[in-house]
Amino acid sequence: MKRAIITGGTGFVGSAVIQELLAHQVEVWAVVRPGFHQHMDISRLKDLPVHYVECNFHEIATLPDKLSERGFDVWYQFAWDGLQGEALTDYTTQLNNIKWTLDAVVAAAMIGCKKFVGSGSISQYELQVEHGKNDMHDKHRVYKTAKLACQYMGNSVAQASGIEFIWPIITNIYGVGESSPRLVNSMIRNLRAGKHQSLSEGEQIYDFIYITDAAKAFRLIGEKGRPGRIYTIAQGRAQPLKYFLTALRDIVAPYEELGFGESEFNGIYLPAEAYNIEQLQSDTGFVPDVSFEEGIRRTANWIEQTV
Repeated sequence: MKRAIITGGTGFVGSAVIQELLAHQVEVWAVVRPGFHQHMDISRLKDLPVHYVECNFHEIATLPDKLSERGFDVWYQFAWDGLQGEALTDYTTQLNNIKWTLDAVVAAAMIGCKKFVGSGSISQYELQVEHGKNDMHDKHRVYKTAKLACQYMGNSVAQASGIEFIWPIITNIYGVGESSPRLVNSMIRNLRAGKHQSLSEGEQIYDFIYITDAAKAFRLIGEKGRPGRIYTIAQGRAQPLKYFLTALRDIVAPYEELGFGESEFNGIYLPAEAYNIEQLQSDTGFVPDVSFEEGIRRTANWIEQTV
């Protein structure tokens, strides 16, 4: 892989993938919102040798007219609107995401990309195991369905457009640079602040992967991934959530008691197989470099320095 184009490159995962690509001598074009350069000083991409092309996500179909370059190896798609709050349940927002992602597949083919690599979610699997009352009370079902639709419809559009299509499944990425209120980030900050954590029993199966390992996995998929394969972005160390949270507590605040069993878990129990990375390893040679414990130490140190 010599040349790549990426949407959503200013985000937590996208920016890490850009840094990984640059470290391996891949020339990168980042699709950014108009006016992006006015905020370059606070961007995760500050000082990186990246080419920029301005184009709103909802206008991604027009990108071939705005970009003179052609002949890219890979298009990485991380752009997605409405990832928090009520937008997750807003069907208009999520339907737009489907259309814009499919527009991106067509645009990628038009500018000569050989391969389109998207960003699916482990929550897609929950749709396959939801039964009874759980599916009626799942607030994020619209978002999950949109991600799943992108996987199936994207593959069809890619085949018609003559471009390879891969939809990796992201599990739980954490690490230095994350600002969202996701589990690991919130737990570290709350424990550091001495806030008691009321938790479920923690028996649901989870896996976590450090941000640089996730970026490495995406690079390898771009280089060696095969269309039609299901690649799970995980460490390959699935365990009950209680195991991970206890390890996190032991590193960040060993004196704090965790309130396991104080809250009820109303989510979906996924099997350990949902986090299997054997196909990723066999096709690309991926091996994670950062253990969960080391990743927590790095993340906690970064949070301490930035608070």
